[in-house]
Amino acid sequence: MPGPLEIIGALVLIALSALLSWMKGQQLEKPLVIGALRTLVQLLLLGHVLTWVFANRTLLVILLVSAIMTVNAGLQSLERIKVRHAGLLLDNLVAIVLAIWPLALLGSALLHARPLWQVDMLLPLLGMLLGNTLSGISLGVDHLNSELKERREEVLSTLALGATAAEATKGIRNRSLKIALTPMLNSLASSGIVSIPGMMTGQILAGGAPGAAAVTQIIVMLLIAAGTYAGSHLAVTLARRKKFTAEGIPCFA
Repeated sequence: MPGPLEIIGALVLIALSALLSWMKGQQLEKPLVIGALRTLVQLLLLGHVLTWVFANRTLLVILLVSAIMTVNAGLQSLERIKVRHAGLLLDNLVAIVLAIWPLALLGSALLHARPLWQVDMLLPLLGMLLGNTLSGISLGVDHLNSELKERREEVLSTLALGATAAEATKGIRNRSLKIALTPMLNSLASSGIVSIPGMMTGQILAGGAPGAAAVTQIIVMLLIAAGTYAGSHLAVTLARRKKFTAEGIPCFA
């Protein structure tokens, strides 16, 4: 089993990459080193936390950890959205909870977890779903807000011709969803041909049968795709509604 020496060996590669970046004047050495150190600290802490959670696998502990993960995902989604609006965090949290929590439980059921909230099944699933969905939400909402700002006159003209708020922003919303889903669609298209997905790789490296690992990976990736679509759709819809009053009057700059 890999240990501290193996981690140091991997860190040496980052150090060499940072050194090359510095020598070439590429200015990537700082984000490379900081990113590697953040990964090191965060994953080591995560390992200790999950060890404690797995040893105290009560429903209350699972709900608490799930809630912390969800709130953190909501906060992370804000950092990636440049053009924001009031209530954005709450909207993103609602979209994440409604889209992801049911899918995490469904994933546990599909993977034959007993009970459905089996901690070593539910939390890893929830983490993967949250990570991918928050990226989709961030991309979708950011594009929606930015394009509404840029195309304000076009939207106002469409409204003046008698269109509803939903009709006037349909194209912008659809483009925002397409952008939100692009990374996931690329991942679906390349998995198994261009790359071996991370979860499947982990199972194989841990000694699991490739066939069983492939089945598990298929289920997880389809859950992630569904979660990314559902979460992004909800978040973009909620964000669009915040740009208009209940009477359909635009209230965005």
